[in-house]
Amino acid sequence: MVVSKSVTKGLLVHLGCDVTTVSSIDEFLHVISQEHKVVFMDVCMPGIDGYELAARIHEKFTKRHERPVLVALTGNIDKMTKENCMRVGMDGVILKPVSVDKMRSVLSELLEHRVLFEAM
Repeated sequence: MVVSKSVTKGLLVHLGCDVTTVSSIDEFLHVISQEHKVVFMDVCMPGIDGYELAARIHEKFTKRHERPVLVALTGNIDKMTKENCMRVGMDGVILKPVSVDKMRSVLSELLEHRVLFEAM
């Protein structure tokens, strides 16, 4: 299932979040800062996958408390996907599509505990 960046942004804005969206990895790496609390990324993206992006974020923010919480949004939450997300240091992985109530719950959990891996 394809869930567009604009749909995810709309959902987060509806929940009262300040949202920054980008069109490329280079743009993302340029604008990301300590002010960003959570990064939602698809595992499958053109040019670079979410696993490589997570590794680059870890390189940029070497201290855990400085980097944003990293969450994969994916249409496939099989065991391998979950293990790969954990291996590269993502803090969570959630299955698309995400409802408003689910996103509210996810944000609350992530900001409180900095980790969320849905049951398979």
